[in-house]
Amino acid sequence: MTGTTGGNQSHYQVIHHCLEAASRFAPGSNLHLPALQDLKELLPAVPVPSASADAGGTPATLSDAIALVAFAQSSLSLTAESSELPLAGETAGRVIRILGDPEEQLGVAVRRERAGLVRGLYVIIDPQITGGRDTLEIAQAAVRGGARMLQLRDKLSDKGDSLPLARSLQKLCHEAGASLIINDHADVAAAVGSAGLHVGQTDLPVMEARKVLGHQQVIGRSNHEIEEIPESEQMGADHVAFGPIYHTGSKDVGHDPQGMDRLNLARETAKTPLVAIGGINAENVAAVIEAGADSICVTAAVGAAPEPEAAAGRLVKMIEDAGGRT
Repeated sequence: MTGTTGGNQSHYQVIHHCLEAASRFAPGSNLHLPALQDLKELLPAVPVPSASADAGGTPATLSDAIALVAFAQSSLSLTAESSELPLAGETAGRVIRILGDPEEQLGVAVRRERAGLVRGLYVIIDPQITGGRDTLEIAQAAVRGGARMLQLRDKLSDKGDSLPLARSLQKLCHEAGASLIINDHADVAAAVGSAGLHVGQTDLPVMEARKVLGHQQVIGRSNHEIEEIPESEQMGADHVAFGPIYHTGSKDVGHDPQGMDRLNLARETAKTPLVAIGGINAENVAAVIEAGADSICVTAAVGAAPEPEAAAGRLVKMIEDAGGRT
């Protein structure tokens, strides 16, 4: 029993260190993280171990702080009923509940730091819209042409069959400094470590998807009505897609084209990065950028183009010329 107690005490030293170190994290002046203050105020009520764990100092990044909080929370959850820990039972349960807030708030902050990835040309890679060509080759051409984001949208294949393509696309994006978004399937996004996930109005709710994804993985959500945009953001979407801006033949969306007036209203409404989608091509992309879209999402304009790389390059140049970020 002595050995077990000693092991538990050593384990508690590490837990306490994680709590203490996370509470010392100093977020930037533009970040509002009240849960960290709650953690600081909680610490005096937490028993101090007889010896300190030598596990480093103050976390340097948001991700480091999240890792400390997450470890402390999961460790306490596993050992909360142990009578051999200085912190157990009801007190441990209270600490666990409080730790959920800083982890959530720190995760939001990390994803806000990554908001800049939503920019420039965003190409949906759909195996059904390649003109009969290899899907990966279309993706490679899009990236060579300057696409900053790719989305794998495969509505027909089983997830096990599409997983190798998702892994290849993630490798491509990682090497090119681009971002891969997986459509619909949070488990696939988690498995390949993509930049994030995209969901529609009737897909997996944002809150449920967040339970599957890593704290750094962003979630985008489709919107066809202006009032859906703040709803998506309140759910926790990190960016919002709005469309169809123009008539599109690549997907039956069941909605009339939005037009420029409603895109302007969407820009005024959205508090997160705005992705414009639907019927956008080289002839109309400038107007969409000038209306305030942060990113232009296309499918057939690249995937079905005779020369996908050249088509992507043309769109990127026109986005730049219109003042968009690429």
